[in-house]
Amino acid sequence: MAIMAESEDQGPVLFPEQVVNGLPTIYSFQSCPFCFKIRALLASRGIRYADVEVEPMKKAELAWSEWSAVPVFVDSDGTAMNESNDILHYIDSKHGNLFPRAGEDAEQDRWMEFSNQVLGKSIVAVIYRTFSSSFRALEYVNGIENFSRKDKLVNKYLGGFVMKMVGRSRAKMFDEPPRQNLKTQLDHLSTGLNGDFFGGESPNGADFANYGILRSMQGLEGSDILESHPTAFPWYNRVQMFSGI
Repeated sequence: MAIMAESEDQGPVLFPEQVVNGLPTIYSFQSCPFCFKIRALLASRGIRYADVEVEPMKKAELAWSEWSAVPVFVDSDGTAMNESNDILHYIDSKHGNLFPRAGEDAEQDRWMEFSNQVLGKSIVAVIYRTFSSSFRALEYVNGIENFSRKDKLVNKYLGGFVMKMVGRSRAKMFDEPPRQNLKTQLDHLSTGLNGDFFGGESPNGADFANYGILRSMQGLEGSDILESHPTAFPWYNRVQMFSGI
């Protein structure tokens, strides 16, 4: 998948008309774990941004782009990007350059990839483990003002059914039942900490990547597993205090 929209001459394609109020803009789902990565980094740097809620089923808000998945990040100059870890690197390179770029730190790269390929799939298997937990996870759509009543019903109930099926497929990727697997993955995550954070004394890309995944689970099925973990939860709280979200 392309990460940055490019023209045939491989130069970046700009979408300044998709920038909201002159601010860096995230096109997202409110509950998207990959979107929380971006919000956490932006908030930690004190960067004001606009957040456009994408209607999950139709995704009309992304009709201008080549992407059908969120997050899509549009910088204030119109540069558009997709893929959460690459967006983290892009934002950091523009605002502080405080953690290594991809390819410069093998451990950071490994744990950022873990956030996508393991932890993200693990929480989906838990959050959408049952129909009731799936509908609960999508309850937020009722509070989105620009969604019609029909859109809210479709996204909560049809979306909940679809995500229950996605959760089932994610669960099949692991040897253990979803809740036990999440605990196992939190145990594994804890082995990567280098003191208070993956980055040592301050968060690096791996901290924001994995924190974002877990932040999306707050108040939903599986949050109790995180909150009872003796190492992962204190780390989570430290990153939350650092980012402010």
